[in-house]
Amino acid sequence: MAKFRAEDGRIVMRSTKQTDKRTAQRIADEWEHAAKKARAGELTQAAILKTMGEMLERVGGERLDVQTTRDFLTEWLAKAGRSAGTLKRYRPVIEGFLAAIGERRAAASVASVTSMEIARFRDSELAAGKTAGTANLALKILKAAFTQARRLGLSLTNPADGVTLLNEGDSEERIPFTPEQVKDLLKAANDDWRGMILFGYHAGLRLNDAAMLTWDNVDLSGRRLTFRNAKTSGRKKGKNKDSTLTLHADLVKYLDGLHAGDDPHAPLFPSLHGKKSGSGGGLSNAFNRLMAAAGVRSPLGEKKTGKGRQFKQLGFHSLRHTMISNLANADVSADVRKEFAGHSSDEIHRRYTHLDLETQRRAIARIPSILP
Repeated sequence: MAKFRAEDGRIVMRSTKQTDKRTAQRIADEWEHAAKKARAGELTQAAILKTMGEMLERVGGERLDVQTTRDFLTEWLAKAGRSAGTLKRYRPVIEGFLAAIGERRAAASVASVTSMEIARFRDSELAAGKTAGTANLALKILKAAFTQARRLGLSLTNPADGVTLLNEGDSEERIPFTPEQVKDLLKAANDDWRGMILFGYHAGLRLNDAAMLTWDNVDLSGRRLTFRNAKTSGRKKGKNKDSTLTLHADLVKYLDGLHAGDDPHAPLFPSLHGKKSGSGGGLSNAFNRLMAAAGVRSPLGEKKTGKGRQFKQLGFHSLRHTMISNLANADVSADVRKEFAGHSSDEIHRRYTHLDLETQRRAIARIPSILP
């Protein structure tokens, strides 16, 4: 037993859980030394970690595994398997959070991060003019990072668990295109964009995935498309990271009308191949111009100031919502839809499913009456 004066001035007795007197004495001396520093107002987090680390090393031969918040988040961000698009979204959040907490706190232990610091960062994103959805995405990214810290034993808790998501409202949700709008887009599009639209509408491909397709991805005789999903392939276990989808008759007809050539690595859409979705000359803005030419207007979210941009409910990604909703409205089961879309969770999948009234009528008609 160790008997010493604690940080509040009380005489306390505490078990060292040691049977060797010399080892127990060293622990008692460290406790007393730390308590003296605390009474003098000199006990900082760094001093605690140093004292406890030295004690652990002397008694058990181990070193205390302590990582700073900056080192941990930087290593977590650089973890293998993240796509370029994911890194593009994650990096500003991690760098923004580290800047928000300041150099001193970033250099402290990752275990010291508080829920209040994360909540303040979330609120600062909103105050900067970003949407509630963007602020929530930042919170989810931090939650994922600190979950990993907890699993590795670097932190006892996940501070992001104590921070609630903001109410995003209906205006920040993507909506599907109507069949008439898609037909108008196809009429206004050139050959390459017609193919891109069809792959979004019938296969749910994301913008960059569609633009990167080559003839090597297509098996017309088997009516199959095999491609590497840039966003989710890193999550797949095993060696096979590719996704395989059955081609709709419209896609087969479109591809049959193209000249394949002799090079299997030739792009399906030469004028769009390899282009990025963002920036002024990017694919997203090109599709927005196509929407304008087709007379397809997008409902807008709340007007933003500062860094935030006004949210558009319709864009190329809405074709993915349309495909998943078409399957749901055709009474295709959720398991099949999730496999087709490559969604890993029910929560994500629900955000893409928009049921029309006719589907609801068919569903409710299946329930037998209980009235005479």
